[in-house]
Amino acid sequence: MPRSRPIHGVAVGILLLDAGFERVPGDIGHAATWPFPVQYAVVRGATGARVAGPGAGGTLDLFVQAATELAAHGVDGIVTSCGFLAVLQRELAARCPVPIATSSLLQIPMVQALLPPDRKVGVLTPMAQALTPAHFLGVGVADVPPVEGLPPGSAFVRDLMENRPRIDPAQHERELVAAARRLVDRHPEVGAIVSECANFPVHSAAIEAEVGLPVFDACTLVSWFQAGLRPRAFRDRGPATSRAF
Repeated sequence: MPRSRPIHGVAVGILLLDAGFERVPGDIGHAATWPFPVQYAVVRGATGARVAGPGAGGTLDLFVQAATELAAHGVDGIVTSCGFLAVLQRELAARCPVPIATSSLLQIPMVQALLPPDRKVGVLTPMAQALTPAHFLGVGVADVPPVEGLPPGSAFVRDLMENRPRIDPAQHERELVAAARRLVDRHPEVGAIVSECANFPVHSAAIEAEVGLPVFDACTLVSWFQAGLRPRAFRDRGPATSRAF
């Protein structure tokens, strides 16, 4: 149904955490990641350390307010930049004026349905100890899947938590590829990977090349979401004509 909006032509709004680290193409917060326009908004007070805590650190009202304001700008759907917000999926969906996808973990049930019964979805995350059953229940996953995180003191976690204005993507990639290798070595039943962190898609191709499994991430989620918000229009050109040779 038509609604009044000050901004037109942007289907997807992205709620960013209150952070200042360098973002590179492939990161959810880098505009060049997307082949379609997106509208960004920063949720002030919602830091990475806070949302990774129990219950997303009490940030529900902050995200509700930010989502309401972003929807008022004119977007048709909203995503967030942290997979740990899966724990708030149901509450935010109930209070957001437009559809909202909080986490790439929402893809787990769909990806699991693609696999044979003896194969499972594995999850990559920066901080495995912070990813709890509540996060999976928030996106409709009753059983905790195999999870692998980064080691304590990893450059990836340090750079993001300390908001470093310059990061080392090559070092991050080495850490993530090693984590993916540990995941499949420890859990040979893993048949596909879902990356929780919205900064991981930068390295999805390298992960797939290392372990030879499909990798689903924030980019696959947002691309799917946008395709539903803005379905591709096909024009009927009439019946095909045969050509004599």
